[in-house]
Amino acid sequence: MPRVLELRLAGEPVQVLADRALYWPARRRLLIADLHLGKGAILRSAGIAVPSGGTGHDLARLDGLLRETSARELWVLGDFLHGARHADVEHAWRGLLATHPGLEVGVVAGNHDRALVAAELGVRLLPEDVPDGPFRFRHQPLDVADAHGLHVMCGHVHPVVRLPGLRGRYPAFLLAAGQTILPAFSAFTGGQRVDDCAAAWIACADGELLAHHPREI
Repeated sequence: MPRVLELRLAGEPVQVLADRALYWPARRRLLIADLHLGKGAILRSAGIAVPSGGTGHDLARLDGLLRETSARELWVLGDFLHGARHADVEHAWRGLLATHPGLEVGVVAGNHDRALVAAELGVRLLPEDVPDGPFRFRHQPLDVADAHGLHVMCGHVHPVVRLPGLRGRYPAFLLAAGQTILPAFSAFTGGQRVDDCAAAWIACADGELLAHHPREI
């Protein structure tokens, strides 16, 4: 199974990446959704016993994708943070930025981003709905009848699928006419299972991609 899948969305070449990201070569832009930085720290501060290291793991994956693609831009389609700000999480984020000088980071605020202060984290706060080329970038899915002919790129739902012969659920890109929903980038998230057997999706399974009914949309 491949780690990178070439696909056309709205006629535009893109690359689906097995580590839960999408790359748009025309803009040299890496796209992820639902990063949820600091989720583990928030749960631990509330007395819930969860393992540490989740933020470091996710940022290491992101660092690898930025190096692999040589992206000049990173856009996070909502839920950059999970909730309240944490100094150690912000320090780790700024450390990532320091290793990628010149990288422009844009964030579409999600429902978890109430504490986000963009300037202090070196990111640019984007509008809640950004048209660019044949796409509309946002956090929550949109009724495609309201998309004005543009292909919606979004997150929020955290799609997951079951794979034949394998245990557990796997994050997936959910592909529909006029809309692509990205999987949650954070490895420490739940998900909404895709039960529609006719749905088109691309699962991210342990560093490889498995496509079900893939098509150009």
